[in-house]
Amino acid sequence: MNLKSYLELKIIYVDEELIELKIKGSGTYFSGSTDVYANIESINLFAEQLTDFPKNEKSISFELGVKDSKYSYFSINLYPAHSLSHIGIQIKMATEAELRIKAQSKIQFEILAEPNAIDEFRKALNQITIKKSGAAILYGMDNRLS
Repeated sequence: MNLKSYLELKIIYVDEELIELKIKGSGTYFSGSTDVYANIESINLFAEQLTDFPKNEKSISFELGVKDSKYSYFSINLYPAHSLSHIGIQIKMATEAELRIKAQSKIQFEILAEPNAIDEFRKALNQITIKKSGAAILYGMDNRLS
């Protein structure tokens, strides 16, 4: 199976400064989704870190939820891959384990993107936090818009 690579963060619930995100994504062979709570300020800080990436930073990491628990989890790590014109994005997701921790689904995959795609994703993150609705999508190099 050859999937198109992308990552989508979509606001599905808002309560004051707390938001619930539906996070979906796929690499070449795997895809997954999870729902995670976040505060708007943490999303804004992440978007700010993405400004001019990878110009000043070697890597950027961001996570939501509780890693290695029964709760849902999301993490993203961005780093230069091959050259400054290709960005590697390592994505990890876990669903909430309703009754048993062994029933929790987990996924990890990498996508490659161009710096322009990172910048567009950053702008979209800023917009969804201002509007408190919508989605921010990061397209991989194999998923360019025509």
